[in-house]
Amino acid sequence: MQQRDWGFAVDFHFPVSFTRDAFAPDNGVLADLMAPAADEPPSRAVVFIDTAVLAARPGLVRDIHAWFAAHAARHITLAATPEPISGGEAAKQGLAVVERVARVGVDLGLCRHSYVLIIGGGAVIDAVGLGASLFHRGLRQIRLPSTTLGQCDAGLGVKNAVNLFGLKNLIGTFTPPWAVVDDSRFLESQDDRSWRAGLAEAVKVAVIKDAAFLDRIEALAPALARRDLPAMEEVVERCARLHLEHITTSGDPFEHGSSRPLDFGHWSAHRLEALSQHRLQHGEAVAIGVALDALYAARIGRLTTAEAERIVAILTALGFRLWDATFDLRDADGHRQVYAGLTQFREHLGGRLTLAMPAGLGSRADIGVFDEALCESALAVLRQLARRSAARVSSRTR
Repeated sequence: MQQRDWGFAVDFHFPVSFTRDAFAPDNGVLADLMAPAADEPPSRAVVFIDTAVLAARPGLVRDIHAWFAAHAARHITLAATPEPISGGEAAKQGLAVVERVARVGVDLGLCRHSYVLIIGGGAVIDAVGLGASLFHRGLRQIRLPSTTLGQCDAGLGVKNAVNLFGLKNLIGTFTPPWAVVDDSRFLESQDDRSWRAGLAEAVKVAVIKDAAFLDRIEALAPALARRDLPAMEEVVERCARLHLEHITTSGDPFEHGSSRPLDFGHWSAHRLEALSQHRLQHGEAVAIGVALDALYAARIGRLTTAEAERIVAILTALGFRLWDATFDLRDADGHRQVYAGLTQFREHLGGRLTLAMPAGLGSRADIGVFDEALCESALAVLRQLARRSAARVSSRTR
């Protein structure tokens, strides 16, 4: 019997634009992404918007209609009034949003050359993006992340997913977007928690990829804490570029291997989200996970104690609370429930535990063995540092 291997390569490209006021009539960023060539039919688009964005920007639907009217000469049409999607982690619970996207696509007769504009936080982008990636095997997604987390990280990658059976991101695809537009005006309408949450991803990627960026975040921390938009734009753009450099140069954008270099701090973060029943936002859980893994890294010789505690101090200066009561939840055998996150991570990675860890500030090397006794030591220090921070904040507010 003869056997021959066949193969082909697909070269993916997607532009990422940084702008303000994407739906201002004179802003042509989106038009340049959607305008058809001279010999092509007009472009049709549908828009899905996180309800939290609509609540903060009640004039947004009007602005979108006005923007499409202003660019009609470029043969770009809005196929229907924008669709609201309830955001937060609820958007990712099951397949309801995915089915809704498909229903809209059928009702409007969308084709594979149609555009789906997704405006919202990471959960809405994930859920609507999954629906768009499955309908006709893929519509053209243009993501407009509205949160710091989305613009730093969640809205940039090639993944779409929803949660099922209590497991995070169980059902999903690897589908690169057509384009990403980071509009910093959306950041201004976030509440304080959402403004801050994405900064955990910036600290994460700085620790394992760019020590100079960590220095810059530390210097900008007071401005970021008082919601200075230019400071946030600087951090978001650098964080986004670091994530995109990894996705486009790692050689494994669809994660066929076991290594997940950008998931430093995430094994516990995913578990803490679930244990808190999503009381903790993803970025808040990541901040805690990064602090814990930094302290663990010091115990295995990957960071100095001073470096690890500096990371904790930077996260604290940004406003994160780095201890949560979910750490104290235990199973019937007295085992901390957070450690189930290691098992879930191992399963998600294909059966072999591989955790990203710093190898000095600004670089990374994976580990395949995790010592819970050392983690207990790191947890004790984290609890102590968090209590000191809380005491300082309390004394300042008296």
